[in-house]
Amino acid sequence: MVVLLQLQNFSYAYPGTGTAVLQDVNLEIEAGCCYCLTGPTGSGKTTVALALKGLLDSVDCSGTIDRFGTPDTREVRVGLVLQNPETQLLATTVGAEVAFGLENLCVDPQAMPARVEAALSLVDLCKPLDYPVAMLSMGQKYRLLVAALLVMEPQLLILDEPAAQLDPQGLAALCRVLSDLKARGVAVVLCEHRPGPLLEVVDRFWQMDGNGRLFPGRWQAPEAPPAISAGQAGTDFADAPALLQVRDLSFSGHGTVPVWKDVCFDIHRGQCVVVTGMNGTGKTTLLRVLAGFLKPGRGSIRIFDGEPEPRLLRRRLGCLFQNPQKQIFENTVREEIAFPLKRFGWPAADRAARIEETLRLCGIEHLIDASPHKLSYGQKHLVAIASVLAPAPEMLFLDDPFAGLDGARQRDVMDVLDSWSRERGVTLVITSHDPEQVPGLADGHLHIEGGRIGWR
Repeated sequence: MVVLLQLQNFSYAYPGTGTAVLQDVNLEIEAGCCYCLTGPTGSGKTTVALALKGLLDSVDCSGTIDRFGTPDTREVRVGLVLQNPETQLLATTVGAEVAFGLENLCVDPQAMPARVEAALSLVDLCKPLDYPVAMLSMGQKYRLLVAALLVMEPQLLILDEPAAQLDPQGLAALCRVLSDLKARGVAVVLCEHRPGPLLEVVDRFWQMDGNGRLFPGRWQAPEAPPAISAGQAGTDFADAPALLQVRDLSFSGHGTVPVWKDVCFDIHRGQCVVVTGMNGTGKTTLLRVLAGFLKPGRGSIRIFDGEPEPRLLRRRLGCLFQNPQKQIFENTVREEIAFPLKRFGWPAADRAARIEETLRLCGIEHLIDASPHKLSYGQKHLVAIASVLAPAPEMLFLDDPFAGLDGARQRDVMDVLDSWSRERGVTLVITSHDPEQVPGLADGHLHIEGGRIGWR
């Protein structure tokens, strides 16, 4: 096989840290092969991807990166989709985003529309070319970036955690795309905690050990989801007060077609409800409407016996955004967790104990003095979860809380949520884009499909 790229004894430390994220990494990428890189949250998978793309500062690197491209340039065309797609988007419309790379390659403008539409079709993103990027879900934005790279015909395609953003339909489409790319000699690298849906295209596994070293690896299927706890199984919430009541709710986004309509349901104190649906069906929109961040077109919402008003819900409702970078702003993890506690008037001594307890529950106590902005996507998600849990709200809206987390961290977060729901009576509403991955702690399941929301 033709070797495209090679790392030899490659090490890297982020500026100002003094600690090597990668240590003596050796790997070789061959044309037409698909590699899957696994490892714990924060172990350096994304850093490997950045190295392959050539985005790391050479001053902080040691070892060599050899590229075996065309004889005249020695360059290899590398496409990279990062785990958080919102960090890469440049244009305001779907068509302009995919065409951006073609414009930089000086492709004939007359040829662009057909190539753009073909790429969007491959990733199963059926949107008009003038559709606003801002109206897309996170999963749809990920598909959009894959399409934007496909039109540029990369020799190496790197995808960071696609299963964390794509629904089963999107992953099936991605498998078809990757199989075709491999047949045409394109190499693929997947950085992935959950490679199960993509196993049919993976040829080799690599494993990061958590200490910056890479080894040949193999993937083991995760354990079955934990069973519903004895305290939750079969629980009848009919006698518990309904903290959230929704009646005849409808919401329209772009244009006049409703995202969903005629929605009715009740959620009771201590209940854990999971909301599922494919990418773009309106899960995040539902949480935003329920929290009062968006106004519905029709219908009523009663939360804690009042209309949803964010200002009045601060102490009682905690919201985790799908993109953790939208709610992280302090200089250290300690200060991040302390922020809501200070705002709610917690005494200094109580704050310190609460911060340590919450970080320990989330398995990130060792990051207490780290900058949250320099952490991995999964670690940022854990910090955001901890900041939402720390004030102990009565109800939690958690938008895709397990994205970017390895199996161990997912279990830690599930255990905390299960305990809080069962022992403290905290009400949970959790979204997921995979209907088959409903957490075992759930005792209610709402599914969105075809503009309707109903119990399963």
